[in-house]
Amino acid sequence: IALFTCLSCGNQLDIEPVDVLKTDLVFKNSTNLEAALTGAYSEIKGTFTNTLSGELYGGDFNIISELLGSDGNVTFGGTFPAYQEFDRKDVLVNNIEVADNWARAYVACNIINNVLANVTIADTPEDQQRIEGEARCLRGMIYFEMVRLWCKPWGLGTEATDPGIPLVLTPVNTAAQADALKTIGRSTVQAVYAQVIEDLTAAKTLLEPFGQNDVRASTYVAAAMLSRVYLQQSKFALAAAEADYVIKSGVFELVALPRNAFNNSANTKEDVFAIQQSALSNAGTANSGAATFYASLNGAGRGDMRISETYINNTFLPGDRRGGIKQGLNSTSVITNVDTMFYISEYGQALGNVFTAKYGDPNLNIPIIRLAEMYLTRAEGNIESSGSVGATPLEDINVIRRRAGLDDLLTVDIVEIRKERERELAFEGFKLHDLKRWKTSAIDGLPFSADKLVLPIPERETELYDIPQNPGYNE
Repeated sequence: IALFTCLSCGNQLDIEPVDVLKTDLVFKNSTNLEAALTGAYSEIKGTFTNTLSGELYGGDFNIISELLGSDGNVTFGGTFPAYQEFDRKDVLVNNIEVADNWARAYVACNIINNVLANVTIADTPEDQQRIEGEARCLRGMIYFEMVRLWCKPWGLGTEATDPGIPLVLTPVNTAAQADALKTIGRSTVQAVYAQVIEDLTAAKTLLEPFGQNDVRASTYVAAAMLSRVYLQQSKFALAAAEADYVIKSGVFELVALPRNAFNNSANTKEDVFAIQQSALSNAGTANSGAATFYASLNGAGRGDMRISETYINNTFLPGDRRGGIKQGLNSTSVITNVDTMFYISEYGQALGNVFTAKYGDPNLNIPIIRLAEMYLTRAEGNIESSGSVGATPLEDINVIRRRAGLDDLLTVDIVEIRKERERELAFEGFKLHDLKRWKTSAIDGLPFSADKLVLPIPERETELYDIPQNPGYNE
């Protein structure tokens, strides 16, 4: 609808009423399709605009999960009320970040739906197959993130009736199509997961002939996202198999040191998928983006996502390369001066606080899927399903530990696997979702299924459309 509205605001001197996006004029060949698809990539990056601040993979999918899932390991020290609400687990229905991320997600999906509706105009069958695969992969990714944040968690046994999100699978380019959305309602959680799996499975097959596919969605991105979906559903054997597909490809390798997997201007050999950033195109340098909130360095960051030093000391083992804290920085220090995973700020309003070094420059890439995650997923999937797809859980965990500078374990159990996952993937957006699927008894005093750990449907959506509000937000 937002896309339709923007495209309808034409020249006021036009004689013909502009209430239709003329897709036959927009989509003519592969070049047009590629341009539209690039627009979808830009939307999931969350490039900051004056009208829409939601950053999706550029920051908010991560930050919302980490703050809602925080048990004191990270707090929000900034002045933005929307993020303070996430930190307090007391989100209001008019929260601007909730509204803007919801809107941007649907703008991205509308672009994708237009691409899919016109994909047959591609210049070659190969172009059609690849473009369709990329589009379906991105749509599956977006709807997966939305169902995890705006809906009750999978695993309660009520997925077939719990309200999911509205599934919009066709383009919205006319006033009539926009009006039709007013009665679309919410699909069930089960139906949304089914659509996500359908999109990602199709994308995996469609993209297989194109291998790594440069920095765009690939067969391995689709498989890696499928492994996340299946892990969230506790379908452990399937999660292990998809992670194994990525590992066994031989396309990816762990970089030498954990710190080297972050703050890069180009993909590393560990990146399965990363948000591409540059000085000209990024998720934002002033009021948005991962580095804006996580960093506190010269020229980068507000220093809002403040990490507990006690958490670091209690989580990471002595000698763990993922847990060191850099001290002695000054007001001229930048991310290249930090050679540990954490540092104490000596700059600006966050003076003396601890920050992660995973996001230190808004012009550098944001890893979304790393090979390290696939080893951890395969280990957890195998141990929970009593399987040994690709390797034993012990072998996979020791691969991760060796890179971190730790000794090999002689035995491993699910408790240790979860600890390694926490150490390796800390502050990468997994916190809330992992705690929910593990059915953690209390998250900052709240049960994993608490209403307050689910985002409200934006107020403007419930006012305009037939979309019921989530429990706990009707008071």
